[in-house]
Amino acid sequence: MGASAGCLAPDEPPSDPELREALGLGDGVPIHRVNVSGRGAETRLVPSQVPVEPGAVVQFVILDRRAHRIRFLPDSLSPDAHTFLVDTNQVESPLLVEQGSRFVLSFEGAPPGAYPFVVDGHGAPVWGWIHVGSP
Repeated sequence: MGASAGCLAPDEPPSDPELREALGLGDGVPIHRVNVSGRGAETRLVPSQVPVEPGAVVQFVILDRRAHRIRFLPDSLSPDAHTFLVDTNQVESPLLVEQGSRFVLSFEGAPPGAYPFVVDGHGAPVWGWIHVGSP
């Protein structure tokens, strides 16, 4: 999903009113944001570890003009988590190359557990994880 987004200061809240409105999300749906950027050969994720509640939304926002792809690794996922991501078509982002591009994931109905991912494209791959807590 491509949309424009500005840079966030580190102390801004994770919710994004523009995304909430675009997706028709209610006020009770938490939105978490992972900023993806790079400098030289280094890719940065802020944050790289994202604990979320069941039903939350996570958006990866590209802050530079480099190519990035977010992928969940089937061998690192539980069978239930892998099935959830496949069934919801959220296993992998398209190649994101424009500043402000987003990859938005919904964890509505996601089984609890760890969802390790890798960001690759420009520079060395960088790993992180999303952890869906129990309701």
